[in-house]
Amino acid sequence: MSSPNITYIPNFYSQEECNEMFTKLSKCPFKQPIIKVWGKSYRPLRKSCSYGDMDIEYEYSGHCELPLPWNRTLWKIKSDVEKKTGFEYNFVLLNFYESGQAKIGAHKDDEPSLDQSVDIATLSFGACRDMIFSKKGCKSVRQALEAGSLLLMHDQKEWTHAIPPQPCVKEPRISLTFRRVWSSLQQSLDDMERDYSIPLCKRLRRD
Repeated sequence: MSSPNITYIPNFYSQEECNEMFTKLSKCPFKQPIIKVWGKSYRPLRKSCSYGDMDIEYEYSGHCELPLPWNRTLWKIKSDVEKKTGFEYNFVLLNFYESGQAKIGAHKDDEPSLDQSVDIATLSFGACRDMIFSKKGCKSVRQALEAGSLLLMHDQKEWTHAIPPQPCVKEPRISLTFRRVWSSLQQSLDDMERDYSIPLCKRLRRD
């Protein structure tokens, strides 16, 4: 029996700090993205926005996130997370769940633009919501994400994760997911390297 490769750290921030940060983060310019799932476009109930370095962009489910420049609050949070994890992050995706009706379906964070050697770090503020980790042939694992907690997801190639609906939850939640994203320049260089790593005879061959 295997289990998802995660580390859960409760009380990363105190309740007082959580309340203060939730108030500040709720003023961020959240909006509903248009995403694609199985070829169909829709607007999820949750809202999102992103912040990060200016030379990157992050695409998921057919939606491209162009981050806003770091503000003082998010830079402070980023520094706290980096000090705890030992990783450096250049992008954060914020999700606003107005109530327990808002959700995220099962998925893997395996986009080509992600640096998979860096743990994905998720901070939670506001209402406690559950995250479910699933893998074929294994029993699903449910992890409650309490306010002020920090969740680190390590190698997640085999497991999906989801935030299921919880109608009994009436309060809002804000999550911050820190990632290391390859810059647009680095992605272009990597693409060129892959192209030129193919032997010339194979590149010119026409079947």
